[in-house]
Amino acid sequence: MRLGVTNVFCWPEVRRGAERMIFELSRALHARGHDVTVYSCARTPGRTVEGGVKWVRYRRRRELVWEASADFGRLVLPELLASRLDAVHCHGLRDCVAAIRASKVWHRQRTVFTDLGVPQISGLDLMGPWALRCEQYVVDQVDVYGGMSQHALDALAETYGRQGVLTPGGINLAEMVPATSRTEHPVILFSGAITEPRKGVASLLEAMPAIIKAEPRVELWLSGPGDPSELLAAAAPIVRDHTQLLGLGEAHDQAARYGRAWTTILPSMYDSFGQALLESLACGTPLVGTTHAAVPELVTPGVTGSLCTAGDPASIATACLESIALARLPETAEACREFARPYDWETGLAPRYERFYAGEE
Repeated sequence: MRLGVTNVFCWPEVRRGAERMIFELSRALHARGHDVTVYSCARTPGRTVEGGVKWVRYRRRRELVWEASADFGRLVLPELLASRLDAVHCHGLRDCVAAIRASKVWHRQRTVFTDLGVPQISGLDLMGPWALRCEQYVVDQVDVYGGMSQHALDALAETYGRQGVLTPGGINLAEMVPATSRTEHPVILFSGAITEPRKGVASLLEAMPAIIKAEPRVELWLSGPGDPSELLAAAAPIVRDHTQLLGLGEAHDQAARYGRAWTTILPSMYDSFGQALLESLACGTPLVGTTHAAVPELVTPGVTGSLCTAGDPASIATACLESIALARLPETAEACREFARPYDWETGLAPRYERFYAGEE
């Protein structure tokens, strides 16, 4: 099939789970014999072929997501009208509107949308009436509406009365592999936007004294974008002594961080998925996640990790200690890896997405 994949931002210029997901999906589809073109925006525009995948990058002129998305929708529409693709897989409202409009001219073109968030009215109305109109148009017109989790699909059904399909994030199991060994002492890894309040790093730092009391040699690794200086300044001195700042790092180094750690934590709220948790599982490392939103769907308590209450330092500390104990069991790494196996792009997710593109599901 001739396939298009769209998202306003591109990997690795923007290092988030969504952009990595699109990069990996496109590679997997190409490996399965499809002609794949990715459309996005970048500070350096151009047209390239990378690993057999064609990339069309329009100039990125705006930083705010909804403004950049509006530009992207206008730029990609003529391309989608002219390309006569068999299917377009969109990851933003404005590019999905463009794909739907193009499909009304080129009737063979299927449209698939993965909502990277949780479908809901609240939040969209803050961006203006256009956002609500776009959401309703996509809900009504797109051939396949996908959600990252069952939590997102339940919200879609409750809010709009439409049934969606599961289109989660994935991993490359051949690249995300366990390390040869973990660190000598327990390490708790947080991988994500450190200073984004809903990610819960402040509560994690509050939980650390209790964790240190039980595991005196434990370390907290903070991996990802953002300057945590203010968060650390408000933390107890003993917490600062047990915390390492890893920064964003190189994309190819992430598997080593996950694999060397003893547990990966995402003490967040309002997540529609949890890409860092899935990557950790692929690398054989158990999890700590919250009971909020979609995160529990990726955690099997007592087998691949533990659950805690978001914003509750005592609950976070207990879950971290439980997950550290799991990391000491020889069977845990394989249990984590086994949970991640259905999310492998080439063998798990890409074949299912092919059926969406072909109209078979």
